[in-house]
Order: sequence, then C-alpha cells, then structure tokens
Amino acid sequence: MSHAIPPGSATASSLASRDGLGCAFSKLRKNVEVRNHDFTFYRKCMEEEHLEQVAMPACERGFLVGISLNGGHRRRIFRGRRFEDRHFDTHSVYVRDFSEPYQADLYGNFDFVLAELSHGFLNRLADEHGLPRIAGLVCESNRSDPVLGHLAAALAANAEVPGELGALFVEQLGLTMGIHLARQYANVQHREARTKGVLTAAHEARAKALLLSRPREGITLAEVARECNLSRAYFIRAFAKSTGLTPHQWLLEQRTHQARELIERSALGLSDIANACGFADQSHMSRVFLKALGTTPGAWRRQAKG
Repeated sequence: MSHAIPPGSATASSLASRDGLGCAFSKLRKNVEVRNHDFTFYRKCMEEEHLEQVAMPACERGFLVGISLNGGHRRRIFRGRRFEDRHFDTHSVYVRDFSEPYQADLYGNFDFVLAELSHGFLNRLADEHGLPRIAGLVCESNRSDPVLGHLAAALAANAEVPGELGALFVEQLGLTMGIHLARQYANVQHREARTKGVLTAAHEARAKALLLSRPREGITLAEVARECNLSRAYFIRAFAKSTGLTPHQWLLEQRTHQARELIERSALGLSDIANACGFADQSHMSRVFLKALGTTPGAWRRQAKG
C-alpha cells in the first residue's frame, strides 16, 4: 500500500505533527510511504535548508536504512555529550538501529529513500536464501553504495504507481535490496572478524573517528571500546591487529601528520600547532616529531620554507 501526504493538506493536519521517524510533516515537500508485510519504504524530501531536530526513544522496530538520492545534506548526530557530523552525497548510505535512542539535527536539503526492516524479515531472508543468521546491520560512516543508490532511485520512480504490477515491482525490488543489505551490511562480519581477532570496517572507522574527536581533552579507550560494544582489552588487541599500531601509536601518528601539514602550510606558531593537534605542549610535539620523522618541528619548517 502506498500513500503520499502533501504538507498542509487536511489529511496531514488530522495526523500528528511528526511522522513515525520523527520528522515534522510541515517541512517535507514529499512524504511517501509504501508498506507490505515484510518491510516499509519511505520517500522523504526537503528542498529547503531548514533545521529539523529529530529525537526518538529506543524501540523494537528493527533497522532503518537511508539511501541519499542527492548530495548536499548534512546532519549532526548526538550520542550523549558527543556528536558526529555527517555529510551526504548521492548514494550515501546510513543505518539506524531502532533499539538505540536517536537524536540529530538535520540541515534540510535532502531526498532519501528509507527502508525499515524488521528483525523478522531479516531472519526469514537469511533462512530462505541460505545466509548466516543476521543479528543486525552495521554501516561505517561516509559509506557510498551505488548498487543501493540505483535500486533506491528505481523504487522512488515506481513507489507511487498504482495497481498490482506496481505493488509487485516494489515487492521484488524490496527483496533485492534486502538480500544486498544482508550480504553487505549484516554484522555476521562482526562474528567473522572476532574469530580473526580484528575489528570490522565499521568498528575501525568508528574507533578512529572517536579517537580524533576530542583533540584537547581526549577520550578513554574504555569509552571507545564501549561505543563498539567490545571489551577494552579485546578492542586494544583487535585495533593493533587491524592497523598494525596500538590506539595510542595510531593517534600520535595522526597528530604528527596534522602537525606536519600545519607547519608546512600555515604561519601558526609551533606552540599553537601543538595545542591544535592535541599534544600536551610544544616540547611533547617536538619529542614525538623527532622520533617519527628524525627531525624537529622547527627544522622541518625551515626545510619546507627553504
């Protein structure tokens, strides 16, 4: 079943002011919903750069997969006192686990196809197609997926076509998308990674983003491990096996690289660069620089300018 609710219509005004995903009806240019017994698809469009604040409590609805049909959208996703800024291009993908509370600032200018998939649908999909049992879906930040992007565009073009053929097309397209998601995004990869003692790509990307997120006050390894649903000891071992460096060594390497860029391309003083890059002070930066590059920051700047 498919229906569209135009903003400002009598139908929309008779409903709650926000949809089932937390968005205000009044700000949506297009709001289409397609349901069958296995999944729900949405088409949500907002052309203006309005600020839309979304907050939803945890629930047991399963997972929401968002596929961007255009570029230019940005949002800030809050996790307690921390936040992550996301920028979306055409074919950008994100996964939202409904079992976790969600809070975000959406800065408009978006056109998304969204697939809501229940745990039951994912389990049946695995059973019917000989796939490993799917405990959930994971997606690293800034993931682009042209396959999902083209399927989403086809769905958007046909979601409002009436009749039995249109419904059958959407059902088959939904099944195709479900199989692709199960194969590429199911966290069976997490179980495989654990047997090898490494981080999944999603956990590695998340861990690196968190390590870089607070250059001055820092973040503890226990906090990073908790965000990845891993023990601290396992996280440290798996991070080292995945990257070849301990978290501390990797972070120092990133800070050194950032400092080198600023030394070469800016007129900032060395103490200011040390502060901006998260070193304790200029002396700390000099020691790390010397160990990593065999020279001091001052000598590196003179060589770069010379």
